[in-house]
Amino acid sequence: MDSYRSDKINWIMLLVGAAAFVFSGGRWNFFVTAWIWPFAFLYFSRQAKSKDNFLLLLGVIVLGQLIKWFNVLATGSIIDFLFVLVWSISWLLPFVADKLLAEKFKGSFIKSLVFPAVFTAIEIVRSFTPTGAFAAMAYSQGAFRILTQIVSVIGSYGLSFLIFWFASVVVGITEKRGGWIVLTGAYAVIMAGVLCFGGVRLSSAVKADKTVKVASIINQFHGSLDTRGYTDLTYEETEGYFISEAKRAAEGGAEIACWSEEAWDIKDVDEPRLLEAAKRLASENNMILVIGYETADTDDSEKGLSVDKSAIVLPDGTVTEYIKTHLVPIVETSEYVTGSGVIPTVVTDKGTISTIICFDDCYPGFVRGAGAITSRQFKDTEILLIPSWDWSAVKSAHSDLTGFRAIENGESVVKVTYDGISTATDHLGRVIKRFDSKDTGFDTVQFADVPVKCVHTVYSQYGTFIDAFWFLLGVVTVIEGIFKATYSRSYR
Repeated sequence: MDSYRSDKINWIMLLVGAAAFVFSGGRWNFFVTAWIWPFAFLYFSRQAKSKDNFLLLLGVIVLGQLIKWFNVLATGSIIDFLFVLVWSISWLLPFVADKLLAEKFKGSFIKSLVFPAVFTAIEIVRSFTPTGAFAAMAYSQGAFRILTQIVSVIGSYGLSFLIFWFASVVVGITEKRGGWIVLTGAYAVIMAGVLCFGGVRLSSAVKADKTVKVASIINQFHGSLDTRGYTDLTYEETEGYFISEAKRAAEGGAEIACWSEEAWDIKDVDEPRLLEAAKRLASENNMILVIGYETADTDDSEKGLSVDKSAIVLPDGTVTEYIKTHLVPIVETSEYVTGSGVIPTVVTDKGTISTIICFDDCYPGFVRGAGAITSRQFKDTEILLIPSWDWSAVKSAHSDLTGFRAIENGESVVKVTYDGISTATDHLGRVIKRFDSKDTGFDTVQFADVPVKCVHTVYSQYGTFIDAFWFLLGVVTVIEGIFKATYSRSYR
């Protein structure tokens, strides 16, 4: 009877975890579900009696990923399935590591660290792959603003660790092994401190001395990646619409106007004309322009690849260009030039501004400046502008992470997204403006008063060491567990 009851609980946990997993961090996100599924899956894996149970868990993870990320690459079901399958294996590994290694440690506290340390280390490893840190666990907590303030100190990976650790602590409570009361108390104290920090940071925040009105501009000349519909324009039509949109932004009082990613598709030979038009518009309207555009290679100088660019154009005629560095795997890697990682920073009377493009923001280290080429003013960025282009499968998750880049680096972030959700957030991750092109239409100019403020956070200054700590914690835990397992076998 006890065995039957135990098996029944295991199956219930698997089903609860599966449901919570689907509604965590994907198309549909409820921040509380991110605390449920790791615990439910971990409970199931701890009780697993055979390898078949882990194959079943992998199947549940794959199915959940397919449901919440259906058409994640907008390339077709077969490629999507293969991508999700490989991706899901990395999500299974922490459960396997916990099963094999956790019992080798004495004491509930140390044992509880195996699962969160390995999961967090794997998140960091994924951030160096073509997927970046997309769908990191921390991003599920965007609505829990008091909690997310801690990423200004420990980074998003640190918040992921706290969520995974919760799962391990609760499983420890259900097992009621020695030391579980102390473990629970320690975790409760840490989380109370984290929430108090967030509350104090939000309540004591000083209002920025200055704001600038930023226009987010999305035009109507592409179809979505879901439909593959496109409209070809002559250069003259492109410039005409460009002038019209800049005029709408200026009439609305914009001091900075930012277009979405690849707002204009032009031939490389027409790029000088577009930039001259931008200089003229910036000067006439005393407005900074951040334009996203794509140039087609007509002379084979780029080996037939297109270039995805953004350009900061100042009223004095200065132009600073940026080429997208992190390309979306499969969707873009075979079609576009990979940028050199030079992130431009421009000091203006409207504030110190920088720009990256779309998927670049899925790499926390890169946005912080690690692995990028930056000027000394980069750490003083007050407004980060991100021309973007999404599609239905990813738009919610991609917009959710914008606030994390703002909190981590202590700067306002404006993301202008075609076929997705555009956001403007302050340095605390608070949303100033949010709109979906599905609701506003693909011909819109939206305005937001954006704070001009830079806060040098702990993470923005020392994030490389902080991320290294989380990674090494996972590595050391695995090595120590393997050593203990080998040592114990040798003395049997």
